Amino acid sequence: MSYAYRRIFKSQLTGSSVIRELLQSMFLSEMLRVGDCVWIVSPWISNVVLLDNRSGNFDSLNPEWGRREVRMSDALLALLTRGRQIVLVTRRDSSNIKFLTDLRELADQYMLLDQLQVIPRNNLHTKGILFAQSLLLGSMNLTFNGLEINDEWVEFSTDPEDLARTRLEFESYRTPEQ
Repeated sequence: MSYAYRRIFKSQLTGSSVIRELLQSMFLSEMLRVGDCVWIVSPWISNVVLLDNRSGNFDSLNPEWGRREVRMSDALLALLTRGRQIVLVTRRDSSNIKFLTDLRELADQYMLLDQLQVIPRNNLHTKGILFAQSLLLGSMNLTFNGLEINDEWVEFSTDPEDLARTRLEFESYRTPEQ
């Protein structure tokens, strides 16, 4: 039997480790496969911890990480260096500026800025991560509060039709706001 969906309800007391493990698995899986475009859609985004490499478990994936917690910008850079285009859709909000500036500078430092597209949307409320073979949608922003504090629900999908439909919907963000 194959399971294409998983829904997770997270509160302060339950679920944050499950969400962390799911995000870790999604990002690691994406780094190991060929894919074209990665979509990150989140009204608020920060440089949250995604992978725990303090034990060195992921040294073979990227020895430059060293024995430390790997953050969003590190994971996105790893995807960029593997040839992915990253489309990041987020709000025009002062709380996003530091992360976006740091990410652009990091991509520019590695001469990968042409693979990174940041699309600002004033009224964005949608949240999702779309990879080649997985999708995470729900109420959670990619911030510390979203991952650790707030009550959230997310739905994970590997259903090819769901991924294709979401890819088409996310592509509409490339059309300028009116």
